[in-house]
Amino acid sequence: MRKANIDAYLTVIVRDKNGKVVYRRRYKSRSFVEGFLNALQGALTNYNSITSPSLVVGSGTTPPKITDTGLTNQIGNGSGPGQLQYGNDSFTTPIINTNTNTASFTWSKTFNNGSGGNVTVSEVGAYFGSTFVLHDLLPSSITLLPNQVLTVVYTITIST
Repeated sequence: MRKANIDAYLTVIVRDKNGKVVYRRRYKSRSFVEGFLNALQGALTNYNSITSPSLVVGSGTTPPKITDTGLTNQIGNGSGPGQLQYGNDSFTTPIINTNTNTASFTWSKTFNNGSGGNVTVSEVGAYFGSTFVLHDLLPSSITLLPNQVLTVVYTITIST
């Protein structure tokens, strides 16, 4: 499985007096700093929309694709058959480690099985407003028995 990364690239261009490119280089940026992660966490925490950031779970088994716009089969929010009761999204304050030049925060949510039957979860995703931004298939499905609670945690990490 490939490791997910947040990447940026820096391109520098030099032109002569006639506009001809005499130097062009592209570098992988290594400059994500604490402020980037603070801004991202702040944007998620303070997002003012009817459809705020939201972690979701589903029962689909289709591997994620770059073009996904939602889970394959999202589990509904409620206490009816096959549904889970969605808790509130929660964010931690970013944690900065100057020894390893890393920073991270967590985004979490609980899902309670109040349906009276078993509910199987096999995929997890996240929305930022109405935009689908994360989609992961679990290595193996998890079957929640009645009254069990699933906690989903995404840890967003950057490093320099």
